[in-house]
Amino acid sequence: MLFLMFRIFLFGVTASASAISPTSFTPLSSRQAGTSAASMLLVIAPTSGSCANAPAAGECATNVDAAPFLIKAMSQYGITSPPEIAALLSLIAYETGDFKYNTNHYPVPGRPGQGTRNMQMANYNLMYAQSIPALSTELSAITTATSTSGLSDDQLNAIRALVLPDVYSWGSAAWFLTTQCASTRAALQAGGQAGYASYLSCIGTSATSDRLAYWTRANTALGIS
Repeated sequence: MLFLMFRIFLFGVTASASAISPTSFTPLSSRQAGTSAASMLLVIAPTSGSCANAPAAGECATNVDAAPFLIKAMSQYGITSPPEIAALLSLIAYETGDFKYNTNHYPVPGRPGQGTRNMQMANYNLMYAQSIPALSTELSAITTATSTSGLSDDQLNAIRALVLPDVYSWGSAAWFLTTQCASTRAALQAGGQAGYASYLSCIGTSATSDRLAYWTRANTALGIS
């Protein structure tokens, strides 16, 4: 299961998911765990194995590229529940077209300020940037405002640019869940489509057939029945 691969990366677990215990921790390289997680990401995002002919120059990432950053994000934001991981990974894969986009492009030329690997709106990218101490100096040079109201398109895009690097962009969905949709976490952790629908409602959308297809693949990859 991909969930176990995340646990392997973080803790060096080599026992089965049903037998995880403090005594089952043994060293395992991050490369080994990342490779295993990448293979599971390919189940969720079937076209993520290659960036050949990617539609947006410089934005595409493969499943191999994505794996270590997603593992780090789950650790950083304390997300260990398989149904939560499945929901986040399915959302990211869907919103980015199998990891091929990092900014919004449609309708052309795209919505100013919208981007990251969960395609956050500009106001949330401002909030996300504000939550990252390492970005405080750069952010204050763009704006000291606490909302995006009245900001120019150039300012919105500049704020987005701060959170587009891999170290931040892959963590945006986990940040959003834990800070903006915390009220849905209990339902999400319980598993099932109702919990997933609750989460999607929080982010402002619904469980359409195409989103459900990604979610179903994520559940399969993580071994969630």
